[in-house]
Amino acid sequence: MSEQPRFCYWSVADGFYSHLMSACIASARATGVTQDFHVWTDKPIPGATCHPCGKYEHKNYLFKFDFLLKAVELPYDYFIFLDADNYFVRHPGDILRLVREAPVHVLLESDCTHPTNTRPDWWGCPLQEYARLMRLQGVQSRSIFNTNAGFWIVHRDVARRAVELGLEFWHAAHTAGYSFTEEAPLAYVGHMLMGNPYTHTLEENVDAWASDWTGVFADRLPSDREWMFTDYLAGHQTRVRPAIVHCMRSKQAMYEQTQKNRHDSL
Repeated sequence: MSEQPRFCYWSVADGFYSHLMSACIASARATGVTQDFHVWTDKPIPGATCHPCGKYEHKNYLFKFDFLLKAVELPYDYFIFLDADNYFVRHPGDILRLVREAPVHVLLESDCTHPTNTRPDWWGCPLQEYARLMRLQGVQSRSIFNTNAGFWIVHRDVARRAVELGLEFWHAAHTAGYSFTEEAPLAYVGHMLMGNPYTHTLEENVDAWASDWTGVFADRLPSDREWMFTDYLAGHQTRVRPAIVHCMRSKQAMYEQTQKNRHDSL
């Protein structure tokens, strides 16, 4: 029997976000997750192996690509990135099932080419122009998707190529007059390296991870129950029950949980 691939979770979390990362890791441990967490940070984070983050440019969140190249110096096969404001509500099971036969997993959310879209743009870029930029850079799939960059998986063997692709797309878009965050480059990496992008859509992966961008759990910690994910561009809803919730509207609740845990441990 072949040896199972080794993986770790990793993040970059300094300042206020180090407290959120502490809550994220505590939630993972509470659900039975035993894998290593590596965090580039400016202060100790319980449950993580911490690495100094130093000073870095936060603008557009492109630092995630830079730190990926630091992460893959560690002795793992796969590297699972988590934004600090993620929360485990149950054990995710075999999380590497998400990559299927691909070397990366990027969750693809909204089809930017769908005729029912009600939003005209993404990060200030008209959807038709975003799709055109993706195709100019080599994407051939019929649908062109966006993504949320709070969770993604990369195999060490393609990490450098993923970074090259992501930055190539960002600079091509910037030259065309659009200044994306890391999300559009990450979506591009997914389209280019995942083979069949349609198996990496939200609809095909409702039990692993989802972003609570509408605030279903606003101002409170998420729970392990079904909820309705609202498509960012078209507004249609998908029933999800993710093991890991990107609770974007629950940052203060996560911070308060960290402070409570700290107080209880004294």
